[in-house]
Formats: sequence, C-alpha cells, structure tokens
Amino acid sequence: MLGYKDVLRFDDRMLALYESSFTEEEKVPVENLYRAMKDGAVLTKYDDGGEFIGMTYVFIDDDRMFFVYFATVPEVRGKGYGSQIIDCVRRRYPKTRIFFVLEPEDEAAEDNGIRIRRHGFYERNGCRDTGVQLISDNELFDSMFMQGELTESEMIDTLELYENVHNGRV
Repeated sequence: MLGYKDVLRFDDRMLALYESSFTEEEKVPVENLYRAMKDGAVLTKYDDGGEFIGMTYVFIDDDRMFFVYFATVPEVRGKGYGSQIIDCVRRRYPKTRIFFVLEPEDEAAEDNGIRIRRHGFYERNGCRDTGVQLISDNELFDSMFMQGELTESEMIDTLELYENVHNGRV
C-alpha cells in the first residue's frame, strides 16, 4: 500500500536518489531546495509498507503547482509505483493546476532513449504536452500538464517565482 509523508529534510536515501536521478543541469544545491521549502515547496517521501520507493519535490503557487522533481528507486521502476505516485499527487491536490518540465527529445543526446521513455511514461499517465518550451535555471525544457491547464505566462510566472525563491532573490 502506497504511503507518503511530507518531510522537512532529505534523508540519506532520498539524497542519494536525488543525486543519481537528475543531471547536473537539472539539479540545484540542496540548500536552495530547503530555502524554497520555507515559501511554497513541499518534499514528499513515498513508501510501500515502510520500504522507501520514491520522492517528489513540488512548488505550490496559489492554485498552480510546478512539479519540480520526481524519482523512484531503481529497484521498483516498471512496477507501477510511478503511476501510483502521480495519482497520489493528483488526489492530494485536486483543484491545483499542475505542470512540469522535462528534457526535450534530441537524437543527438546520449540519453535520448531515456528521454523518449520518460515522455511516453507521462503520456501513458494522462499528462499532456503543452507545446511550450520553458527555460528553467538557464536550461531549455519541454513542458507538460499533469492536471488542469495553465497559460504560458502563468507557467513562466510560477517558474520564475520558484527560481527567485530557491535562489534567494525573494
């Protein structure tokens, strides 16, 4: 049975998952993540019967959510836990419009196969491509809706607020 708990700090397993799951371009210093948790960000740990299976890190801006980080431990990938976590987030925030960014598919990229599979995973889980590319911390990403829809300017506003908060400019 999927369980979850919002936490104030990364434990060792969560930190290892964060470090191994995201590229250097995607990651920000953990201190920045903690800073944002004082002003809208939520770190959630997921388990199954007490066994750690994954984490999410989101930034909430009124009725909008930027789904910043999501990862499951390698041992449980392909077993439906990722889909369960997405469903859990949707149930926890039913009136919140949720978007996220992911690396664009790029035939020249070494990890293009992973990028293609990641896009497919989100599409199979009901996420929709926005048709908008966004810049997050100076990197260009595709964007998708997980729940509801936002305008391009709303996504940019929420993304800029998150970056200002985690970078200490607010």
